[in-house]
Amino acid sequence: METLKAIVIGATGAVGSALVCELLASAKWSKVIILTRRQTDQFSAVEGNSKLIQHVVNMDRLEQDTVEFSQGCDVAFCTLGVGQPSKFTKEDVWKVDVEYSSAFAKACHSAGVKQFSLLTAVYSNSSSRWSYYFRVKGTAEDKLRSLNFQRTSFFRPSLLATKNVRYGFTDFIAQNGFPIISCMLPSFLHEIKVEALGRAMRVNAEKELKEENMVEILHYKDFLKYL
Repeated sequence: METLKAIVIGATGAVGSALVCELLASAKWSKVIILTRRQTDQFSAVEGNSKLIQHVVNMDRLEQDTVEFSQGCDVAFCTLGVGQPSKFTKEDVWKVDVEYSSAFAKACHSAGVKQFSLLTAVYSNSSSRWSYYFRVKGTAEDKLRSLNFQRTSFFRPSLLATKNVRYGFTDFIAQNGFPIISCMLPSFLHEIKVEALGRAMRVNAEKELKEENMVEILHYKDFLKYL
């Protein structure tokens, strides 16, 4: 059976870690490379961890390092994000979501990676006038589009549902209150468990490439097709 090789940045976050667990457990992936700021052992007990290769990188030279580490990879996944944008300066949010993700994407493209999957957000739009966060996410998408990977996948979830409350009282309210009203909202605003989103990203990337320069935008209903 043909096997695939993946490189992931943002692997220690909620969605990124769920994605890595999915890749390690799937027989379709023979190697999973993760790029992290510091050494982590959070995947040491995960099924398939013998396939995992970890590289600690200096984010200020991310592009140079990624070119080397992504050689021979088929798919790149970027799940970078600051988690709680309101707790960071606009400059820091831009650096992580635009500059780092773009550096990673450019390096992967230079190394010959064919597919790129990017975690963004519902309402991502580089021209957004009412949300800096959505403008940042949209800009990250625009920069990735310009690279013309053979296949580019934008995952645009709404609320990410997690097992634990990560960001205090406001996150507690969102995690417990939003599911009550989401059924009355358009489907693209429905919450999704991070484990389900990780699975959707993995299964989506396993699809056979049939088009050149394909760009797809995926929302909640699209995620469900892979579950």
